Amino acid sequence: MPKLLENAHRLPVINWNYTFFGAHLQDVAENWSWPKEKHAAFELIYVIKGIEGIDYGVYSDRLKQGDFAIISPGTQHRVWSIQHLTYFCFHFDLDEPTFEEHLIANSKVVYHKDEKVNKIVTPQFQQMISLISPKNLETYNFIDKMKIQILLSDIILSLYKGIELPYHPGNISTMQYAKMIRVHIKKSLRQQVDQAINDPKQAIQLHSSSLISDICQQLNLSVGYASKIFKKYYGSSPKSYLSDIKKEIAQQLLLKPQFDINQISQLLGYKNPANFSRQFKIWTGMSPRQFRIRKVSHFVDQRLFSENFPTFPKDKMNDSQFKKDFWNSI
Repeated sequence: MPKLLENAHRLPVINWNYTFFGAHLQDVAENWSWPKEKHAAFELIYVIKGIEGIDYGVYSDRLKQGDFAIISPGTQHRVWSIQHLTYFCFHFDLDEPTFEEHLIANSKVVYHKDEKVNKIVTPQFQQMISLISPKNLETYNFIDKMKIQILLSDIILSLYKGIELPYHPGNISTMQYAKMIRVHIKKSLRQQVDQAINDPKQAIQLHSSSLISDICQQLNLSVGYASKIFKKYYGSSPKSYLSDIKKEIAQQLLLKPQFDINQISQLLGYKNPANFSRQFKIWTGMSPRQFRIRKVSHFVDQRLFSENFPTFPKDKMNDSQFKKDFWNSI
């Protein structure tokens, strides 16, 4: 039989998750302030009028008209108005390792009006602002949301292309090192889990200390110094951040019907599923089974989910008692 796609030229498979939330335009008086916080996603703040103060880590800066700031995930920060202020803000995330690594490791926090990247993204910010409805959220239809999605894609592409690599090995700040450690932890753990998914024989026990030690060696840093600067900017240790990423991956895998809990435990480096279950309950207050049942019940089509379980007999699809027992067993 001839190879039907022997001469085909392909585009890449794209399986990204976009997140866009918290977008708002606000006008505030002098001395308005927002308390110190940190987010799991990127935050972008664009000043339309006035002056905004911003603290991030041990640094402080000012945003004036036409300036914008990119706050990386996990960065503690606070903002306040120095003059009567009008600003636009939104949170976003793109689950794509290359983008995350580039933006987190190489971006500054504050970009001023006269910088090259500002001239590219400012019109895109203004287009997004023009889509803000003075009415309630229900006025946004599919077309509006697609326009926002397209603009977000344009902004992400502009940031990726416009953010240069100004740092050289001998001239990296401690903040930059902290950001690089964060990027490498997430990237390394995801790579190990992906490798184990693709080839279960390659699954290895993930030791927090050895993974962090390997990363420090790559960056030519001692583990003690790396831990110190990481805690300085993120308020927690590299080991604690690694645990957060394990939790995030565990939750994602539990919503995938092709993996049972024992497999997920193994993919995350736990030799004993009971240890994984115990740790997961510390993370979330629920066992993996309770989390899966609750999340699937609320957010996933249960029929589709159960149909994709190899252990779920199709002839039992309408058997209420069997379904009840099945959900209690996973």
